[in-house]
Amino acid sequence: MKYLKSLILFLTVSTMSLTFSSCNNSTDKKEQTGKEYTAKYVCPMHCEGSGSEEPGQCPVCGMDYVENTEHKSDGHKHD
Repeated sequence: MKYLKSLILFLTVSTMSLTFSSCNNSTDKKEQTGKEYTAKYVCPMHCEGSGSEEPGQCPVCGMDYVENTEHKSDGHKHD
């Protein structure tokens, strides 16, 4: 019985730890402030240093830029 209680406690703590650690999103808004996220045209791979106000290709990976649907001409996003 003591073994079963220990096993249940271990599984509960493990499940909670995995749940909370999986909620840590590495693409937080605070990290998405570079030109590779904020320019009018961005690389689909968001290569560091890429992004342009004109269509073209990424200088890092060579992919064609795509239009950034999040782009705001005044640089602000109003919710």
